[in-house]
Amino acid sequence: MKTLITVALLCASFTATAETCRTDSFGTTRCDNGTTYRTDSFGTTRDNNGNTWRTDSFGTKRGSDGSTYRTDSFGTTRDNKGNTYRTDSFGTTRGSDGSTCRRDSFGTTRCN
Repeated sequence: MKTLITVALLCASFTATAETCRTDSFGTTRCDNGTTYRTDSFGTTRDNNGNTWRTDSFGTKRGSDGSTYRTDSFGTTRDNKGNTYRTDSFGTTRGSDGSTCRRDSFGTTRCN
């Protein structure tokens, strides 16, 4: 679930166009723009562009690109650029910038 939220946030924050991502049985998420994401046993998520994201002891996800994501007690995730993301009861993550990400029953995450 953490990987899904991470990928949904990354898709929502990096794209303004529709994007589709799929996670395989090895835990690698591949997106149609050519980006792949993988979370290792230490909890670090890495993409194939050299970026990494890691959650610190305070629950803040910090990216190697300087981005930060923090989820409050209400379930709203905020980044350091003023954007907010919230996942509703249907599993759709909505960003304050108008982006949405949803994972279907086949494990495909679609963002637009």
